[in-house]
Amino acid sequence: MNNKQIFSFVVNEFATNCYIYKDSESNNAIIIDPGGETKEIFNFIERNKLNIEKVVLTHSHYDHIKGLEDIIRFFPVEVIIHQEEYPLVVDNQKNLSLFLGEKCIKNLDIIKWKKVKDQETFYCGKQKIKILHTPGHTIGSICIYLENNNILFSGDTLFCGSVGRTDFPTGNIDMLDESLKKIFSLPEETMFLPGHNNYCYLKKEKQHNPFVKF
Repeated sequence: MNNKQIFSFVVNEFATNCYIYKDSESNNAIIIDPGGETKEIFNFIERNKLNIEKVVLTHSHYDHIKGLEDIIRFFPVEVIIHQEEYPLVVDNQKNLSLFLGEKCIKNLDIIKWKKVKDQETFYCGKQKIKILHTPGHTIGSICIYLENNNILFSGDTLFCGSVGRTDFPTGNIDMLDESLKKIFSLPEETMFLPGHNNYCYLKKEKQHNPFVKF
C-alpha cells in the first residue's frame, strides 16, 4: 500500500511488509519492521528527502529485523521495542535468525534501544502514535496505533483472514485471544496493515475472519 503517508515494501524471502509512515505536515517519518531490501528503502528515503525519526519493531523475529543494523548505520535513531520483547530481539536464537543460518544482531553497541510499555505514546512530527501491547505471537508483540487516523500497524498479530502463529518461543494462544479482543475494541472503521499480505478493515475481519470468535 502506498498513499501520501504510508509506503510499504515487501522484503526478504518471507514477503514481510516493511512500512514507512510519514507525518502529514512534514518530512518526518518512521520505519516499521525493516526486514531487508535496505538499498530500496534507502533510495526511497533519499529520493523523498525524508527525515527518519525512529525505527519501530512490532516484534523480534528474523524477518522483521533482518535489515535493522544496516538501517541504523545510516540513520542512528532510537529503535522502539516492547520491554518484554527486548530479551528476544538481542538473542539470535530467540529471534530465529540462527535457525536460518544468520545473525541479525551482531553489533548491539550501535543500536539505541527504547523499551516501551502498553499505552505509551511517541510522536512522528506532529502525529501522536500509541503502542498497544498485543502478546500472543510473541510475549512482547505490539501494534502501532494512529488513533486520529484510524490506522493500526498490526505486525504478526492480525492478518487479513488469519492471525499470528503461536508455536514460536513465547507464543501463547490465550494471550493472542486477549490481544485480538483489544484490537477489535477499536473503531471498526480502523484500517490495519499487517506484517504480511494485504491491508484490511476491522469491520470486514469481524465478519469474515474465521479466527475471530467475538
